[in-house]
Amino acid sequence: MVSASQFEDYAEEFSAATDKSDLFDRYYSPDAIFDHPYKGIFRGKAEIVGFWNSGEGSGHAGILETLHLKNFVASGNKIAAEFEIEWRCIEDTNYLGPRKKGETFRGRCAAFYWCVDGKFNHVTLYLNLIEDALNS
Repeated sequence: MVSASQFEDYAEEFSAATDKSDLFDRYYSPDAIFDHPYKGIFRGKAEIVGFWNSGEGSGHAGILETLHLKNFVASGNKIAAEFEIEWRCIEDTNYLGPRKKGETFRGRCAAFYWCVDGKFNHVTLYLNLIEDALNS
């Protein structure tokens, strides 16, 4: 079972890494599934990391994402977590709607993780965008 401190480490590493390939190897099983409510279902390392990374052609092109863990519950091989997510636009982008370089926007996320052999094997997200006063 993944402990709260291990999960906090994961969230911090996720936020800090620009290339999430090594993070995937440490925390996810090779055949993992990542189910995003707006962007679709990603299967395996290549698809998931390609979605997470911030470079050109990636799922997060023009975005730096920071996870702020609010709640964590684990039971057996299952984890439920609540995050506030902050996205910073490092260029004009169309991630979750048209955004301009320099904008910051946020969301609230509930995430459910199923683990196999101590690694995440399936992740399902639920996400709500928050109107952001930082840009006004």
